[in-house]
Amino acid sequence: MGKGLLIAVEGIDGAGKTTVANFLFSYLKSIGYDVLLLKEPSDSIYGQKIKNSEERLPAEEELMLFLLDREIDVRERIRPALESGKIVIMDRYYYSNIAYQSARGIDAEKIRQLNEKFAPKPDLVILLDVSPETALRRIKPRGRITAFEARDYLEKVRQNFLKIADERTVVVNAEKQIEEVKKEVSEIVKKLIDSYNSCGS
Repeated sequence: MGKGLLIAVEGIDGAGKTTVANFLFSYLKSIGYDVLLLKEPSDSIYGQKIKNSEERLPAEEELMLFLLDREIDVRERIRPALESGKIVIMDRYYYSNIAYQSARGIDAEKIRQLNEKFAPKPDLVILLDVSPETALRRIKPRGRITAFEARDYLEKVRQNFLKIADERTVVVNAEKQIEEVKKEVSEIVKKLIDSYNSCGS
């Protein structure tokens, strides 16, 4: 492979993003690809501030922290990996930013433009779609429900994800058994890589 590929795994909390992203990482490595798995927010000072805040930050401040965190991630890890021909898998990317922060009243198009000024567009977005009820049932064993995970808010975010789905997005029904979801995702990704390889040959 020449230029790398950027794959974002998106969806509301409890949709199974981390499980699917980890699976994809292992699957692609097992068939011989050089893969990097990243999770947002990252461990930068801005990412830490988001992760460690006890209460939800004001919407504009939260968005700014996500943008600052992502700028570092893009500069230090995402772009260098893509330029060296790796497949980069994102466990959340800027589509999450659009869906979550627009649910708090910030214009979705504004969030997209701010991100796309510096963040490379993904080649593929896998949107894991589940109902808030399913998501909350899965989240519950983790312990305390955060402000990101209130039912009505999750429904708003879910609808936002479906609204912003574009030509790069494949919506996967993540209500199904995880093995079925993994199988479907691996087929989607394999198809992308095969079409990319045939174009480059």
